[in-house]
Amino acid sequence: MADKEIFINKIDPNFLDIFERITKAIESVDEKLDCEIKWGKLTYGLSGDYHHWICGIAQTKKSLNLIFHFGGLLEDKNKKFIVGESFFLRKLEYSSIDNVDIAVIKDFVKQAINKVDYFKENWKILSKESKK
Repeated sequence: MADKEIFINKIDPNFLDIFERITKAIESVDEKLDCEIKWGKLTYGLSGDYHHWICGIAQTKKSLNLIFHFGGLLEDKNKKFIVGESFFLRKLEYSSIDNVDIAVIKDFVKQAINKVDYFKENWKILSKESKK
């Protein structure tokens, strides 16, 4: 995970504890998760599949964000996701380590892994339906 070390060196020191907690939660879910720097994010893919990536970590000036590629397909019963303009993308923002809920992260990662095949098979149909 050389890319992870490169990414760590670019993280604001104020966010390092948050980064460590997030990555440990993600990496504990499935040993087939790999990470590389893609699109400026530390991106996690299942068995090296970054075309259908599971999640990615991005830094802004105010937070560290955990972004889910097809988060719009995941169950969010506690309304944790921040919804943007994209039909698929969803994110969690962290500016304090106190807000990092490992159980929530693991749940979303597990859901995404379980939905990746569905997403691969149906993303074109889902994308067309979202534009109606």
